[in-house]
This record gives sequence, C-alpha cells and structure tokens, in this order.
Amino acid sequence: MEDVQMIDLQESPSRMATRGQRINYAELNNSSSIGFSANSSAQYGDTVETTGSDSIFRSPTASMRGRKRRPMHDDASSVSSWSVPKRGRPRGAGPVRGVRGGVGTRRALLGDQQGQALAEIDESGLFGAVKSGRNLEPTIDQWIEEYEQNPDAALVKLMQFFISCCGCKGTINAHMLSTMEYSDIIRRMTEDFDEDSGDYPLILTGSQWKKFRTNLHTMLHGWIDKCKSSLIFDQRMMDSVIQLLTGLADSQVRAFRHTATYAAMKISSALVDVALELVAVKNHNAKQLEAEKARLKQSSGTNEKLDVLIQKKNEIEERTDDVRQMLQYIFKSVFVHRYRDVLPDTRSICITELGNWMFIYPDHFLEDSYLKYIGWSLYDKVPDVRLKCISALLPLYEKPEVLVKLELFTNKFKDRLVSMVLDKDNEVAMKTCQLMTSIYRVFPSLLQLKDCVPIYELVYSNHRGLAVAAGEFLNTKVFQHTHRNRGQTAAGRSGMGDNAKLIQDLIQFFIEGECHDHATYLVDALIDTNPMIKDWQTMVDLLLSDEVESSESQLIEILVCSVRQSATGEPPVGRSVVKRGAPSSKESRVLVEDRNRLSEVLIPALPKLLQKFIADRDKVANLITLPLNFQLDMYMAGRLENHLTELMRVIDMVVEKHADEEMMNTVAEMITYFSTNTSVAQHTETYRLKLIDGLALQLRHTVQRCMNEDQWDEEDEAAMLAAFRKITAFASHIDLKKWDLWDVVLHVLNNHDDKAPRDVIDKSIWFLFMQLNWDLLRLVRDQEPNKTEAVKKLKKRRDQFLHDVNIILSEGASGVELAFQCLNDSLILFNEELKSHGPHLEPLIVRLDN
Repeated sequence: MEDVQMIDLQESPSRMATRGQRINYAELNNSSSIGFSANSSAQYGDTVETTGSDSIFRSPTASMRGRKRRPMHDDASSVSSWSVPKRGRPRGAGPVRGVRGGVGTRRALLGDQQGQALAEIDESGLFGAVKSGRNLEPTIDQWIEEYEQNPDAALVKLMQFFISCCGCKGTINAHMLSTMEYSDIIRRMTEDFDEDSGDYPLILTGSQWKKFRTNLHTMLHGWIDKCKSSLIFDQRMMDSVIQLLTGLADSQVRAFRHTATYAAMKISSALVDVALELVAVKNHNAKQLEAEKARLKQSSGTNEKLDVLIQKKNEIEERTDDVRQMLQYIFKSVFVHRYRDVLPDTRSICITELGNWMFIYPDHFLEDSYLKYIGWSLYDKVPDVRLKCISALLPLYEKPEVLVKLELFTNKFKDRLVSMVLDKDNEVAMKTCQLMTSIYRVFPSLLQLKDCVPIYELVYSNHRGLAVAAGEFLNTKVFQHTHRNRGQTAAGRSGMGDNAKLIQDLIQFFIEGECHDHATYLVDALIDTNPMIKDWQTMVDLLLSDEVESSESQLIEILVCSVRQSATGEPPVGRSVVKRGAPSSKESRVLVEDRNRLSEVLIPALPKLLQKFIADRDKVANLITLPLNFQLDMYMAGRLENHLTELMRVIDMVVEKHADEEMMNTVAEMITYFSTNTSVAQHTETYRLKLIDGLALQLRHTVQRCMNEDQWDEEDEAAMLAAFRKITAFASHIDLKKWDLWDVVLHVLNNHDDKAPRDVIDKSIWFLFMQLNWDLLRLVRDQEPNKTEAVKKLKKRRDQFLHDVNIILSEGASGVELAFQCLNDSLILFNEELKSHGPHLEPLIVRLDN
C-alpha cells in the first residue's frame, strides 16, 4: 500500500500502449492536490491537530518504510493509461541490442552482440563519460546531434545510460522500446541485476567511482541546459525519460529506486533553472510589450512588432507551463513516494533538492503543500535526514520577501524545532539553534520563555559548535547588542557605555542560570560573536566602581577567562573542537593584537584591582593569573615601568598576606614568566630577590622556633605549614641554591616522628626532591664550576633523601603517597642514562640490587 494515494486514472478495458504518446501533465496536475486526492484524508491520522487552513500539515500515520509496495505493473499502468492522441514522431525499429553473454536462452531473441555493445556503452557512451568524469560536454553534444538525426537510436542510448547508472548488466535495444511497456522493460532489467552484491555506482567508494555522483549531477544538468531551447519541449525526449525514471523509482530493487530518484531530483533541479530563465524572459517580454503599446499610442505606426511580441509571449507562457507541469509530475510520481523511502540517502536527496527549489523558485515551491514534506521529515529517525531538513529551512528565513509564506509552517512545527535543539546528533542540534535564531529575528513574538531556556543552557555544552550557535541565539534574544554598531576601541575608551549594561546582564545570566560553575564555557560560547566579551576596559571600570559589588567574583572570573582565551586561543578543557594544525596567519595576527590590547588595558589596572581585593582569597587567586597573558614588551615600549614596580609591591603584599598553595604557585610562575623578558627581568630582579630572601628567612626562623619547643600547638603548625607552602611553591619554579635551605628542611624531615604534621612532611619531601632536580640540572648543563665537588655533594644529598624517604615508607601505612612518588621519580632521575651526559655523572647512578 502506498504512503500516499495515487491519482485516480481513467478506467480502460485494455492496457493502452504509451509508445510515442505525450503524458497529459495538465490533466494529472488538476486531478488532485500535490500527492493527495481530494478524498484521501481518511488515510491519515490526527497526529497533528489541524483545523481550517492548516489542515494541509496533517501527517500520515502509516510509514512507507518497511512496507511492501504494490506490484510494478500498477505504477506503470498509472503512467500509461492516458487516452490522449499520439504526438511527435513514431518510434522506428532500431538495431536490436542484446545483453551480456551467459544470461540464458530467454535472451536469444535480443541478438548476439551483447558483450561488444555493453563494452561500447561502458567505455565510450554517456555512462563511460560520467564514470570517468572526462569529456562530459562533448559526449552530451554528440548525443544531442545523434538525437536530432536519429531520435530512436539516441533514446535507446539514453535509456541504456540510466539502466547502466543503476549498476544493471542488462541491455536495452530499440525493439524493446518500441514493443514493450516500461514496466516490462524494468522487470527484465531486474532479472539481469546482481542483487547479491548490493553494490551499484551511486554508493561505490572506489577510486573510479568516488566522483560518480557528482559527475552524474553535472551530466544531467548540462544535458538539460543544452536541450532547454527546444528538445525538452519536443513532446518525446522528456516523456520517455520521465516515464523510465518514474518506473525505476517505484522498483523494489534498491539500486533502481535510489539511482532513479537521484536522477529525477537532479533533472527537476535543472528544470527549475529553466523555469527561472523563462520567468526572466517573460518579464522582459512584458516590459517590451508595454513599451511597444505606449509607442503605438503616440504614433500611428504598424503593429507588426507588437504581433511578434505577443506571439513570443504566448510561446514563453506555453513553455513555462510545460516545464511546470513536468516538475509537478516528477514531484507527484517520484518525490511523494521516495521522500519516505527505506534508504536514508534517498530521503536526504529528496529533502535537499526540495530545499533548493524552495530557495531559488519560491513563487512556485514555497507553499504549504510542499513545506509539509520537510515538516514531516523533521521526525525522521536518521540524523542526516533531519540535518537536511534544517539545512533546507535555514536560508529561507533569511529572505524577507518570503517570510509570510513561512508563518503557518513555523507555528505548526515550532514545538518540534524547539525539541531538536537537544537532538542527540550535535550537528543537527547546532543547525537547529541557528535556525531558531533566524526564526526569532523574523518572528520575535513566537518563542516563549519555555522555548528559549533549552537553548540558553546549551552555551555550556561540551560541543563548541553547538555552544557557539546557542551563544548567537543568546546575543539575539537576551543581549540586544546595539554596541555592535560601534567600534571596539571607541567602546573601550568611552568608559562604561552600552557594554556596561550588557556585561551586567551577562553576569546576571551566569548567576541565575545555575547550570555551571565555570564561566570559561560561557565565555567561549560568546567570545567569537559578541564583542563585549573582549571589552576589558568596561569590565575593569565596573570592578573599580561599586556597581557590581554583589557579583564581583563572577565578573572577575569572566574577565580572567576572556583574557586567557584571547591570549592563547585555546578553548576550555573538555570542550570538543575540530582538530586543526598550526594557526593561520590571520588567527596568529588576531591573537597578537588581542594580547597587545589586553596588556594595554590591564597593566595599569591590575595593581589597583589587587589592592582593592587583596583580602579576598578567591578574587586575588583569579586576578594574579592575568600577568601570565601580558605582552611583556608593553611594559617598556609603553613606558609603564611604574606600573610594573607597583605590581611587584602588591605581589609582595599578597605573598605576605596569603599562604594558599595554588596562589603561591601562580605568583612563582608569574615571576618566572617575568624573567623570560630581559628588560622586565632586570627591572624586577631586586623585588624577586627581596621576596625570596624574606620567604627563606621566614622558613629558618619558623623551623628554629618550632624545633626548640617540646610540643607544637595549632599556631606553630599553621606557621610552619604556611612557611613551607610559600617556599615550596618557589622551589618548583626557581633554583634556590644561593639560599642553601637543604639542611634546614632535612632537619624537619629527620624529626618527622616527633612533632611535624603530615602536611609539613609532604612539603619537606617535595622541596628536597625539587632541590635534587635543580642540582642535577646544573651539572647536566655544565653550570657548576667545580664538577667533582658538585657531584660529591649531590651524591650525599641523594643518599640522605633516599634514606629518609625509605624510613617514612617503612613506618607509614597511609599518607605516604607523595613519598612513594618522589622515590620512584628519584630512581628514574638517577638511572643509567646519566652516563650519556658525561662520565663524571656515573657516581650518581643508583643501581638496585636484586
């Protein structure tokens, strides 16, 4: 049973031959609406509530997929039973062509030239040209020339071309075309088809077939284009092709069905181009008629030219009507059955071409009677088909002149589109978000809050494309970015202008969303589409004022995330992106420009921000990461040395006030980063030495005081832990050789069982391990003036460290993970590979006994 009711045909007591007949497209097109008869509503359920004008969107309840189609001869009968007079030249009896050898005695009547004929078709005919992709135009021209001289022989070759494109080994000859119905021909070709392999040109992926689909499209479009002036209107060629493709598209053989649908859709696309050209010619002719009529009113001249223009007008209208009727017939005979085919690619082909027709020929195709097929296909189980539906709709909402035709469709399928933003396929969800953005722009009152919330939440998606699409919707719906009309520099220098309000809205969205704790995902979703994310000047002004006092932490987090991503170009951890190679020159240039601009804004502001929030651990921990993204040359080039001095003073205050491990590591990393620039390093060297001197002195005094006490109280433990956290953070980034703290820390480790808490022991182990690393690194880099003495000293320290760690591991059953890790790393550090750096390092090698 068909998924849509076929058109009622005239009853005929006997089957009427269609050889040489013209299909009465007009009678067919007037017999029913597209794909539906007037009384076919009983076949469809009420899955979509419909009343009045939108009843056309009522969706079928029964799916074609998985159901057996009616026998082939029924479909052929629907094409061949028209009682219309014969038009065009009668078919002549051409040379008989056989099939491949070995098919059987039932093919004997077709002749003995099977192998040679098929070889000629494969290698030198239309099929060979499409297969190779070479000489397509000359081959088409040659076929047209042959058709003009011998239509029967040329049609045989054209029919054979379509059969060969299906992967069928059978051969068609003129005798078959003149004596057999298309249904009988297709049935005979089915017998010759090798269904065991399941392969046919349209789906093959080998080197010689990978461009077959594209070449077939090029050939069909070129063929129609070259025939558009006369041959497609000769009442024979197109009728034959359409009847063959209609029968093949209704076949139970997938190769026939798939290939014929593809060919029919591409032919329809070419015919749409022809129709558009005819429309343009018709409009030009109408202007000429008006001009000629106006001329005749002013003068009493002859009206011969007017008669010619009127005759031309009638001819254009007749041809336009012919093309439209062919399009309608192909649509009803192929599309309305195959858009629900069991093969997903067939469904995708139909939807893709329909979308193209709607876009380039909206006057004819952008109607609810066609839109409903896209709407129904939105529920397809295969993501690619759903993607094709969304891709077909996207460009339509960008055309203001056709929006009125989309209003009913949009209202009818809004709920489905909203649900598709959460599609399991990220590509479909992303395209749907883009579509919803376009819909909101043209129908702003259509979407309610409940429709928008799922899109808002997608800015935190782990798929970057989807998050960016949701971010663009957020820009359009929530952030009315009037600031886009202004230059970014102007916005930055104007203080708190339009962006201030938008940034406050952004903070409010981040807080109220309650979807995610990390602003970095929100920033990444908006950074490419909304300039306010890079308006660092306005963010700084807001922080230095009291306008965002209740949400300063969130604004600082957004500021830090924006700066980091603008300077590095790296998306957040966990957000999937398409892997790319090295950044392009344009991307690199943008990164450099952003880094210079953020440095220009934040270098003067950072000391003030740190000074204002110095008592707040979380705010300072975020702000202290900003200098890692600065362009350090800006300090000297912009004469900002005083801001560098001010920053180092504030950093000293931060280190004195806080003992947070993460913050201290960031400070140490920042000072190390400053040392990579010679000019900045010279300017900050004094502050760096003073800072580390203070930390080393603090550690010595704390250890001396605590070790002299019989029992540590909480204050002693806190002081010891704070001193170790600070010095250990710097030991991980800076060589502390000149401060000679090995013995001090080793003393704490040797007395671990008496007083020191576990955290202090862990910090001691880590400090000593890092000191071993620095000592060995200096030897490997030949930075020690007395290598022998340095090796001897390092060997002693190594043995002391391994001895104490071994004792800790033997005594402790828990809390010794760091000790075990450092022991393993030390054994790796002092392995046999040291000999490759020089024989003087051989005494340092640790050789484990059995």
